[in-house]
Amino acid sequence: MRVLFVVNHPRSLRATYTTAHLAAAAVRRGHEVALVSVDELAHEREVTGRIVRPAAGAEHDTAAFVDSLRAPAARVEETRLAEFDVILLRNNPHVGDGHSIRVNPAIELGRRLKEAGVMVLNDPDGLRRAGSKMYLAGFPAAIRPRTLITCSPSRVRAFLRELDSAAVLKPLYGYGGQNVFFVGRGQTANLAQIISTVRASGYLIVQEYVAAAVRGDKRVLLIAGAPLEAGGHVAVYRRVHAGDDLRNNMHAGASRRRCRLNQIERELCETIRPRLVADGLYLIGLDIAGGKILEINVFAPGGMHNMFELYGVDFAGAAIADLERRFKLRGAYREPVAPHLFLRG
Repeated sequence: MRVLFVVNHPRSLRATYTTAHLAAAAVRRGHEVALVSVDELAHEREVTGRIVRPAAGAEHDTAAFVDSLRAPAARVEETRLAEFDVILLRNNPHVGDGHSIRVNPAIELGRRLKEAGVMVLNDPDGLRRAGSKMYLAGFPAAIRPRTLITCSPSRVRAFLRELDSAAVLKPLYGYGGQNVFFVGRGQTANLAQIISTVRASGYLIVQEYVAAAVRGDKRVLLIAGAPLEAGGHVAVYRRVHAGDDLRNNMHAGASRRRCRLNQIERELCETIRPRLVADGLYLIGLDIAGGKILEINVFAPGGMHNMFELYGVDFAGAAIADLERRFKLRGAYREPVAPHLFLRG
């Protein structure tokens, strides 16, 4: 396959990034791989981009692959992106100073490529629907914490009084544990400042605090709505917050531990699977605690590096192998067909 990864900046990729693991695995499996910055996309009559192809030697491991993108021998060229078989939208619009989640050019240009017959994953229309934490609110109440989405301070206060328990306040658009605050039951001290800080980026989420999260949450990667598995292991690990910090994000200093998915957690995955498949959300990350889904991550979900180091299993290779199977199935049809039609296992 000819595989293109749309990222924030190819040469700022690190060996710990899931995108790097996926791209390196694709090279090892004999595919033609290139990367393009979301800032280097363009559209006139068709979508083009200034792509970077790795230099020779990228096939050894993820670190070598990342180094090859910065090597003088790395090839940079302008090309038609419809020439690729598969395009993976792995840019994170939450990061950087040029874009926001609400004006993500990769979604619009990805739609053009999808219309041209390219397999684009995650599906651009699905990313638009799932691009904020509001997406989780569309699932059954029983599988998620009780949640309010608003920008009204008075509604926040009323919801907290009605909830009568601890809660978490965080931006509707955000990632990596930024501006996430714990509010204790009945807390009034600093509440106005907390609301003001979170509201600075727009709408906020007030979410019932899941007590089990004090022991950490689980990050699991799903392929087509099902937990990714390889070598007898599921792609899941427990994230445990540092000290008194309630955030279980690795960016916030959390530690990682081996774990398993229990039956309740597998049922959570199965409950949301039909919707993920229908929306063409091929590779996503779930954060789970206390039998509840805390977040659904659709933009460049991470964790593969931690999983590889914890279990010594090539989850990236397993993901690319699944992609190969789906692309081969798609190729059995004469006319281009929407990729989400082939996401069922």
